[in-house]
Amino acid sequence: MRWPSGKCFGGTSSINYMAYCRGNRHDYDDWAKKGCTGWSYRDVLPYFIKSENNLNEKNRKSGYHGTQGELYVSDVNTTLGSAVFVAAAKELNYPVIDVNGKKQLGVTETHQATVYRGHRWSTARAFLDPVQSRSNLHIADNAHVHRVIIENGRAVGVEMERGGKVIVVKAKKEVILSAGAIGSPQILLLSGIGPKAHLDSLGIPVVADLPVGENLQDHTFVFVDYYTNVTLGHSIETLESIETQLKYSLLGQGPLTMTGLAEGIGFFRTKWQQDNSADIQLHMLWILIGHTKKVDSRMVYNINPESWKPMEKAHEGKLGFSVMVTLLRPRSRGVLQLRSKDPRDQPIIDPKYFSAERDIDVYEEGIKITKKLASTNAFKQYDTKPVVYAVPHCQGLTYDSEEYWRCIIRSNVLTIYHPTGTCKMGAVDDPTAVVDPELRVKGIQGLRVADASIMPDVPAGNTNAPSIMVGEKAADLILGTNSVKDIPLPADIAAPEIISKVVF
Repeated sequence: MRWPSGKCFGGTSSINYMAYCRGNRHDYDDWAKKGCTGWSYRDVLPYFIKSENNLNEKNRKSGYHGTQGELYVSDVNTTLGSAVFVAAAKELNYPVIDVNGKKQLGVTETHQATVYRGHRWSTARAFLDPVQSRSNLHIADNAHVHRVIIENGRAVGVEMERGGKVIVVKAKKEVILSAGAIGSPQILLLSGIGPKAHLDSLGIPVVADLPVGENLQDHTFVFVDYYTNVTLGHSIETLESIETQLKYSLLGQGPLTMTGLAEGIGFFRTKWQQDNSADIQLHMLWILIGHTKKVDSRMVYNINPESWKPMEKAHEGKLGFSVMVTLLRPRSRGVLQLRSKDPRDQPIIDPKYFSAERDIDVYEEGIKITKKLASTNAFKQYDTKPVVYAVPHCQGLTYDSEEYWRCIIRSNVLTIYHPTGTCKMGAVDDPTAVVDPELRVKGIQGLRVADASIMPDVPAGNTNAPSIMVGEKAADLILGTNSVKDIPLPADIAAPEIISKVVF
């Protein structure tokens, strides 16, 4: 399975689907309850607002969104399918909401993404490009970090390779790792910070015995597909037309401003979720994956060849749509380890999907929700019917039986590219934590981690927006400032705690 690590300007915000979903308020309140002081929803909401410039007029007036930030957030181009999806949800009494607003459970009329005038608005474009001329900023491209240099328990610099030469860059105050949930733990392990047994096995001197690389979490999904008698989205012919291409290149408008193929988004709670928050997310794709050879869907979605062939055969040339049934709160935990002491070697990533059986139970309920939506009058008017094809490992099982779906889930599960948790944040006395609530690596002075790897539990939503929030809050922690003290919050949210001055 291919896991991109985002080694480019803007990280994975430069290659992702651009969905802007913050997660659920319960996510952050749970972080705080587990010892991450200062990371409750009331604490982090101002940082989401600070970075955002939301272009939806209704959202701008809600109190939950920012209007002055560097990160543009806008509505995606929608098609007939989105209207059908909303109508179907209403039939089943699901509310139509702003999923980044007061409540998350429900569906969106207009899915939002980090897009400005039809173009991707990555963190590089939002935050890096405007300040490239600063005298205190140096950007080194084509660089590969080997390790953090630690002397007498303090991070004093980094060793990196650039242009075939190994270079040492010294730090005057701190070293901040923001290499992501794959890169940051790999660098820490190469630096001697990690589980003693693992480091000993590779002959790496142990600097700090911490559970680096453990607690790996990811959002996964399973496709559930349906035939229809009309195109609910944009056809390939429409996307390739001269009119569409001119509209995009000259005006930044039209179908090519779509972030991908998914438009409809919904968050749902199954019987397995105890609090009033979502554990299933549906991404609605208004085409059948694999219906044309002009798009290499197998590569995009990491589908193994054995599963792809029957899927492609069943979908090719057909009208319909694919639903990405996404597990938001996985109980399963994986691990990332070094393959060797060589910094160029890719790490060993074992996500251990379904090591917790309850994850499959939640998936089953998510598929039931999908089937209910597809059975509404809104979808029936387009002769919506399930796609049934022979999955190699599930042959002989009765379609729509519990055994069938559990086999489909195990055989066809895919990653949605949301790895988190490998440098877990927690209380100072938490033996499962790598960094404290101020993002400082435990036992090491002058070293912090600020990216998705610090998340103790993966948020219930796409992880781009939460990662940006972590960066915003990290800046205040590093500087000992409170840049959000004057940001007004919605009436139902208490004022955030004041961030205390950090003493270096």
